[in-house]
Amino acid sequence: MLKISAIIMASGNSSRMGTNKLSLDYQGQTFLEHVLKLSKKMAFFERILVISPENLQNISIPQDKELKVIQNFEADQGQSTSVRLGTKAASGDGYLYLTVDQPLLNQNILEVLCTEYSKKTIVFPVDQQGRPYSPIFFGQIFRSELLQVTGKAGGRAVRDNHPEAWREIRVTDSKRLIDIDTPEEYHYLVNQSSAESGRGKPK
Repeated sequence: MLKISAIIMASGNSSRMGTNKLSLDYQGQTFLEHVLKLSKKMAFFERILVISPENLQNISIPQDKELKVIQNFEADQGQSTSVRLGTKAASGDGYLYLTVDQPLLNQNILEVLCTEYSKKTIVFPVDQQGRPYSPIFFGQIFRSELLQVTGKAGGRAVRDNHPEAWREIRVTDSKRLIDIDTPEEYHYLVNQSSAESGRGKPK
């Protein structure tokens, strides 16, 4: 089993949402709490939270001695700054980058992704139409490139440069992959949860 560094990227300013996504509530926990608890369920080698000072001031991080917190003072320069910082702090054989805006992401998807992990692969889920989503895993051979990414694209540029390394994991229940960026998407999520409450919550 590879030593996987789970890197949680929480430096965004949530400009499209209009309020901090980290503290949005879904089914009794915040978006940030969800991804932190989800990452803790997996036997990752280490867990790293990359967060801007502004976000760190406005939220409460659960006490967790195993969680390494890295402050991103250049968050306004795009997601690439979080990728670089998280990768630099990581010491595993590969890096799994998690975002905080996928409240339906579950352990089963992470476990399926794990089946394709290697030092030479890039692993990510796709929906039934083949569209790529987060989270995305990079093997250790991509470390130098990840440390040099720039702009808003983050690791996507590295992914797109190496299609030969792709391992695409098709997810049948593609709603598990959705990311929430706008108030409309968030309200739809909450309303759908209320409508489905009689049939049980997502596991």
